[in-house]
Amino acid sequence: MKSGVSRRIATTIGRTWRASRFAVKRRLGFIDPPMLMPYLGFTGQGGLWLRGRVLEDEGVVSAPHTTSALHNLWLTFKRYETDEIAGARVRWRAGAASGVAFSDHGGYFEVAADAAPPDHAPWMTVNLSLEHAPGYAPVTLAGEGLVRVVSPRARFVIVSDIDDTIVHTGASEIIKHWRIVTANSPESRVAFPGVAEFYRALADGADGPETNPIFYVSSSPWNLFDLYDRFMALRGIPRGPMLLRNLSGDGLDWILRRHNGHKVRMIEQLLSAYPDLPFILIGDSGQEDTAIYHDIARRFPGRVLSVHIHDIGKADPAARIGNGIGAIRDLGVPATLSRTLVDAAEMGEEMKLVAPGTVEAVRLAVAADARSGSRSFGIYPGLPMG
Repeated sequence: MKSGVSRRIATTIGRTWRASRFAVKRRLGFIDPPMLMPYLGFTGQGGLWLRGRVLEDEGVVSAPHTTSALHNLWLTFKRYETDEIAGARVRWRAGAASGVAFSDHGGYFEVAADAAPPDHAPWMTVNLSLEHAPGYAPVTLAGEGLVRVVSPRARFVIVSDIDDTIVHTGASEIIKHWRIVTANSPESRVAFPGVAEFYRALADGADGPETNPIFYVSSSPWNLFDLYDRFMALRGIPRGPMLLRNLSGDGLDWILRRHNGHKVRMIEQLLSAYPDLPFILIGDSGQEDTAIYHDIARRFPGRVLSVHIHDIGKADPAARIGNGIGAIRDLGVPATLSRTLVDAAEMGEEMKLVAPGTVEAVRLAVAADARSGSRSFGIYPGLPMG
């Protein structure tokens, strides 16, 4: 009850602040032009879903890579202190379906349609047009959103966390790792070794390298979407829709690792979208992923093929996550808990979920990372350490 009241108060204060700030900026002539930010959506049982955002373009997304700690800090401040545009009108078309969406107080808009996906996979284009932004000069901006189309020959769905599963963020140790948390470019971030090799092997199938869809379900805010999307492309990690979160009223959900049911709701949505496909769930030991995945496997028997937890802690695993892995295994679901993805790759080969040779590729990536001395817990190329 108290939490709900606090959030409503925080939301009201936030909206009042945004309205006052906009009025001041408009009087001073400091308004930036609008920009259209489409995210990655998906199609499945229930139709098509795509989310996007209308914001002022403050040059954060297009900012070049920099090693300046102060400049990165400034860019990060602007990334989170966004200037949202509410009430913007966005026209969309997806195949034969079309419609109009309006942005909410956070600048977010959604496209939801009972649109039949095209015969070909893996992606379908949604044409977008920003027709009106209240309080701004007349503008017509065109953009394209992409939604994932799942092949009829897909064998399973992969759901992966992002923070400390794919890339080390150090979000739970913000003082110690502030340079990583505030890095504004994908070049400043390092993937955990073997992630690209293992994920590509999972995604590969009868219809090519994107046969089996990957979804990234994370408590990270939507403010990081473009950074993570470019990071994955740069590191050779398969592209996939991201189901991220709005920043909370106090803005601390991501830093304090408060899920508030977000991951569970998103995985449930995906299970409903693809009722005929089993799921592989990948996460880390630094959050509640083990408990969340156990809950999903328990409530949806037969839907989870395997669970893989990246062990990021230094203490005894049993002391940190209890018997969560054992509880998952007790449900008959194969599960691994390891510092690298070698065990996961071995299980994948044994279950014939990945091609032979995947284990060797992951082993080589882990060994190369260890030799280079740039392991994700150590040195971060591109970041000034002094």
